[in-house]
Amino acid sequence: MYRIANMDIKAKRRMGLISLLPLFAYIGWLIHYLVILNGNKSANLSSILSQNYDGALFFFILCFALTSAVLVYFVVHIARLASMASGTKVIWILFMTFAAPVAFPVFWYLEVRREPQKLQMHPDIA
Repeated sequence: MYRIANMDIKAKRRMGLISLLPLFAYIGWLIHYLVILNGNKSANLSSILSQNYDGALFFFILCFALTSAVLVYFVVHIARLASMASGTKVIWILFMTFAAPVAFPVFWYLEVRREPQKLQMHPDIA
């Protein structure tokens, strides 16, 4: 028994925005890291990182939490899709697991953006 999910344009755009959050977090971490390195040209790398441990840890935790949450969100979405073949589901899940910040926008662009408005979904992921 399938359920019909309504994937209107707002829901698809919302998923697109959610897919970009981890990528923006990693870009923020990279900018923070480069600013730290550029600001302390005379010191060595270990002393620079030890002096700025709090900021680096904050960005790392933010990146990890956002990536984990979005990964779970998209894996549940993929598992509930009735129209996608099992092999394709496994490939998407593996791709998202190993290339998460880049894979989420790619999945949204190639799959979610093209989904029909009335989408057949399994009632649960089991």
